[in-house]
Amino acid sequence: MTTAKPVVVGIKDKQPAALRFGLQEARRAGVPMRVVHSSALPVQAAEFYTGYDAMDGARVAGQEILDEARHFIDQEVAPPPVSYELSTGPAIDTLVRSSFGARVLIIGSDDLPWYERALGTAVTGHVTRHADCVVIVVPEHGDPSPLIGGVVVTLDGDTSASGPLRYAFEQADAAGRTLHVLHATPPATLTEDVQAVRANIGEVLAGWSEIYPDVRVIPAFVFDAVEDVIVEATERAELVVVGRPHNRSVAFALARPVATRVARRANCPVAIVPSDYAGV
Repeated sequence: MTTAKPVVVGIKDKQPAALRFGLQEARRAGVPMRVVHSSALPVQAAEFYTGYDAMDGARVAGQEILDEARHFIDQEVAPPPVSYELSTGPAIDTLVRSSFGARVLIIGSDDLPWYERALGTAVTGHVTRHADCVVIVVPEHGDPSPLIGGVVVTLDGDTSASGPLRYAFEQADAAGRTLHVLHATPPATLTEDVQAVRANIGEVLAGWSEIYPDVRVIPAFVFDAVEDVIVEATERAELVVVGRPHNRSVAFALARPVATRVARRANCPVAIVPSDYAGV
């Protein structure tokens, strides 16, 4: 008997947008949902806590966060089956471990002051590079009004990496939405290089449209900085799909991949998809 892969939502505090998006994904896929929280304190942070057992206090606080998430979900009409996990391991390790066997991993974006980053609480960059499944980063500060801009997938010219396109077509098909295919070209690019990339993208899209004939596809080619174009797209899209950074071995602080920078600035959920994503 095959067990359905769950939608996993990793929360660090009150994150109703991430929970709401997780519920939506679990309902649409007809699968259970698992809410995960890590109560572990960074080693550096322990120095700031005196007079009580810091770990016990962190566990109590962590359970309160999960209880609040349970209360939020219980208010929903006919929620999917939901389980809750309180981990005492580091947040990064907990989330990466939870991604194994998951349909998708949903996390909130890192929107933290510098001192929290110094204590090691920024996890988005590492998780999006090392998770074993698609990671969707959901901002809590986005526009609360419903977005109706469809699904946007951004291509970097490497159309041999079919994972992001496959995922984008799946999402647009399941939701009955238009798929906008966005390719940003740096202004200094040679004309012949631009034409070659656009022709290649056109051929690839034609092949995917045969597989998903019901998905309306609108390609867009613009000359601008890639990151700025993608962030602008998040102001109107329901979901933006980008490829995972190609090099997992380079430290996040040094690599500064576009995908994770965009996720931090986005106004809508951003799905970061491995190049070898083969569907669920």
